[in-house]
Amino acid sequence: MDSCYTGEIGTVPTPPRRGRNDVSDPLDPTGELLTLQDAAERLKVHYMTAYRWVRRGDLPAFKAGGRLRVRAEDVDRFVQQRRVDVLLPDPTGRTDWPTHIERLYDLLVEGRALDANHLVRKVIADGAPVGQVYLELLTPTLHRIGDAWASGSLTVSQEHRASEICRAVISRLSDTFRRRGPSRGTAVTLTPAGEQHGIAAAMAADFLRAGGYEVHHLGVDVPAGDLRLFLQVVPCDLMCVSMTAPVDDPAVYTELVQAADGDPRPAVVFGGQGADPQLAQEAGGAHLASMGDLVPSLESLTA
Repeated sequence: MDSCYTGEIGTVPTPPRRGRNDVSDPLDPTGELLTLQDAAERLKVHYMTAYRWVRRGDLPAFKAGGRLRVRAEDVDRFVQQRRVDVLLPDPTGRTDWPTHIERLYDLLVEGRALDANHLVRKVIADGAPVGQVYLELLTPTLHRIGDAWASGSLTVSQEHRASEICRAVISRLSDTFRRRGPSRGTAVTLTPAGEQHGIAAAMAADFLRAGGYEVHHLGVDVPAGDLRLFLQVVPCDLMCVSMTAPVDDPAVYTELVQAADGDPRPAVVFGGQGADPQLAQEAGGAHLASMGDLVPSLESLTA
């Protein structure tokens, strides 16, 4: 009787022993079989990361000759499932970002919410991925709004109205980032106590959803003590803290990292215009200079 490998990976008939250089799949003569180490290298992750995906059932595998084997076609399918299409560069290369930024800025200053939403939708319909719209259109336009407020060119009311319009636009686009496929884990996004600007944190939540995370977006002005209590109930693998302005007390970095000191202990990432790379690293966290670096850095951040 053929032996079987049973466990969390499933029950699959074990193929007969074959030569070391014979990687053909007895269930599919044309298929290529990989060791788990080979699969990890093809996926560009650590061996233990690939093993965790196998244990969770995200990456199909079976045991042959005493070793785990993965079909190359399953690796390719896994890669395809994890692709974040909303973050890919504009395939047309024709998007005139400066013109769109100028137009969106005017619409936000004038409070023309419907026209602003229509402009963003049109840019997406013309071929720009939603993630790139976040990075190349909404973010620089909001920076310009903030600079105009700081210089006195815009009132607080105008700045707040523009921010709320963008918040509504992002809310409508959020579902675009949700995807099916293997889950990377659980993430939390927030701003620290005293930080009232939450658009960047909401964007980070969407990028993480596109990257395969279940996200708990806690919003703005989250005290470290309350965060600690939340994480005791909802453990996470990754925590992203958005800082638009520098904090008055550098101890905030340490307090936030310590609030995440649970089991498992999540990776803590600080980002935004106000985040200090040195303070983040001294506290035991990581720092990302750009929102666009978030998804490409996920594997190294959570390793």
